[in-house]
Amino acid sequence: MKAKDLIIKYLAEAKVMQLATVGETGHPWISNVHFVSDKKGNIYWLSTEKRRHSVEISANMNVAISVVVKANMPVIGIQAEGVAEKISDISTIGRIMPGYVKKHGTGKEFYKRALAGINEHKLYKMKPKVISLFDEVNFPKSAPQVWTID
Repeated sequence: MKAKDLIIKYLAEAKVMQLATVGETGHPWISNVHFVSDKKGNIYWLSTEKRRHSVEISANMNVAISVVVKANMPVIGIQAEGVAEKISDISTIGRIMPGYVKKHGTGKEFYKRALAGINEHKLYKMKPKVISLFDEVNFPKSAPQVWTID
């Protein structure tokens, strides 16, 4: 299996990622968030606009993520860097939320509430520039594998 295919598979299976942000203070911050992904490597999560990571994204869109896929030896993990934004496009919300609900069992009313403009939580998206796969199972002698996204 190619690294890109494994990355897409692992992101589809994993539920929690670590999201790193840096705001106006210049100090880094890491948050754990539930997420879903698409086949292009984009990553989506829900958060309120008041959370530190959300506030920092509004000041600096550059973010990084880390996902532990397999913690015991041999390890598998994903790291990525890219840009994040709050999504307000209803069609994107409608496309992403069914997968989020299926994966996490929460957010069933999110789309309906988004249409009404009454959600406290917002949908955020990270568009990765580079995704690095450290996979000692499938690539024991050549980790990490890198997927650069246009």
